[in-house]
Amino acid sequence: MKTAACLTLIGILVLGTTPVFAQTSPKIGVRAGVGTDVNLGLAYGVGGNYLITRPNNSVELGIVLFGGSFEESTDESIHTYDETTDVFVFGIMANYLIGYQPDQSGTFFVAGFGFASMSVEWEERSATDGSLGTPLPGGGSMQSADGSSAGTLFNLGVGQSFTGGFDLRLEVPVIVSFSAPGESSSVIPTVIATAGYRF
Repeated sequence: MKTAACLTLIGILVLGTTPVFAQTSPKIGVRAGVGTDVNLGLAYGVGGNYLITRPNNSVELGIVLFGGSFEESTDESIHTYDETTDVFVFGIMANYLIGYQPDQSGTFFVAGFGFASMSVEWEERSATDGSLGTPLPGGGSMQSADGSSAGTLFNLGVGQSFTGGFDLRLEVPVIVSFSAPGESSSVIPTVIATAGYRF
């Protein structure tokens, strides 16, 4: 009697926990995308991720490689300044996928946070201001600074999943540098359209 009761209890525990393990089984995915920043510079990214599914929501843990070339022009008094910032980012990212169901069609939302190591090259030129440092042919001057920095990544977005493991997203990654070189911006908001496939 005791043996039968123990076997019944074990069977209930196994059957009761099996759906939980099925819900949390991870799947490997890859993503790639292109986009822009507020000044219409080029942004691009690729990455791989590991999905932990939950009922109605999922957590996506991944590695991202992100790059971009961003330009900005400003007018100050009689001078015009053109700034170029080239960024390459290696980061780890956690995205919370709200309403995402693998292998099912539907709309979902993305909220993410991560940490990154970034390489930044910054340059400022002016055709009329000769006080920046290095003289330019034909007049004006330029200054530049390169460096590495740690930072954080924030991400918001909306996506559409399809059967077969494919999805499309419109995401707004924001790069925040802790110590941007020169006078380069420490906050770079971007908009990127990405496509992903989950194995």
